[in-house]
Amino acid sequence: MSNLLLLYGTGIMIKGWDRFARPPRTAISPFELNNEGGGQALILRYAGCNLGPSSCPLCYAWRYAWTSKGYDYPIEECFKALRTLPKIIERKITWVRIQGGEPCLHARNRIMNTLLFASYALKIIHQYGLNRYHVTRAIIQTNGLDFVKISPKQSEYIRVRLTEELRSLEKGRVIIEVSFKSPSNKSLLMKQIAGFKAALQHIALPLWDQGLNNLAIYPVAGLGPSIDLDNTWLIPIDPLFLPREMPLFHPSTWDREYKVFLDRFREEIVQNYEAYRDFRGNPRTHDGRKIAIEEFEANIFQVSWISGYAGGYKQMGIENVPPVGSLLRKISDDTDRQWLALFKRNPHWLKVLDEIPISETPELLLTRIKEMQECFYPSHPRGHYPYL
Repeated sequence: MSNLLLLYGTGIMIKGWDRFARPPRTAISPFELNNEGGGQALILRYAGCNLGPSSCPLCYAWRYAWTSKGYDYPIEECFKALRTLPKIIERKITWVRIQGGEPCLHARNRIMNTLLFASYALKIIHQYGLNRYHVTRAIIQTNGLDFVKISPKQSEYIRVRLTEELRSLEKGRVIIEVSFKSPSNKSLLMKQIAGFKAALQHIALPLWDQGLNNLAIYPVAGLGPSIDLDNTWLIPIDPLFLPREMPLFHPSTWDREYKVFLDRFREEIVQNYEAYRDFRGNPRTHDGRKIAIEEFEANIFQVSWISGYAGGYKQMGIENVPPVGSLLRKISDDTDRQWLALFKRNPHWLKVLDEIPISETPELLLTRIKEMQECFYPSHPRGHYPYL
């Protein structure tokens, strides 16, 4: 039993190890606390991903997603870290985010462990009154690809374990967010749709049939422009439509399969299941008919999303990274003030800036972004996570 952990109240035996992004520096490592949403967010970042630079070139986690970097932890230590949370917490917890890398890899039982981390974190938060909101959300941010690898026997195991967990979860909701990387790259798109459908059919629907509505699954547009036009100095574009400058996820770029998929989700799933009641009630979603888009904003925090183009990829031996000029457009040559401070500290960033072209049709590009407001709402956490 030395390498096994019996979770209190669940009867689930946990063993093994996995690799995470953060070193063992605190009592709650590999978890961490970030200032988000008027309080603190509890964050867990895995290392390793099943997507590479050709499919997700603007990944903010590339340093530990595409390389062997990371820190190994026994799974039992991760649960022990969560039990330490009440001893160190100073501010109320707004939500939980489990991300990567990729938190739902099939390897090392990561899918099951991730779901258990989410549920157990919610139990600790509400048991000790650490919650900022009446109902805390644990959001699992995934590309969804590996859900198709789950065998019928493994699906049954996950359903049985989740049934036990969700029935004992008095408050809190587990949210699976499938982050779509492109609406027009059909090869990747179909794999992600298949992963979403597998998670829906084999995990979510059977639980909903039992009345367990504290789990939901959502598609989100993984990285698009700032559709509320807040900080649109740099805009991600769809490289498949060059030389036309089309904002990534603009409706005119959608493959037919993406449109059909979203229509069915909005009309057949969101409108008919109790698990989406709060989502429908979010005024941003237009009664659940808009989906969230992760916005790319040109600020210092998100500089890390393209920092590899300043030589980091080459230094770490990462190849097949698309040119930054095929992914981003500048609206003008007026450098954002926030970036100027960064350039002063890191002059090599000026080279990256020079490699990003100025838009040939900036006004048209901004008009197309406004058109996207009909389909998406910005997933700013305060208007997004409390409603899922």
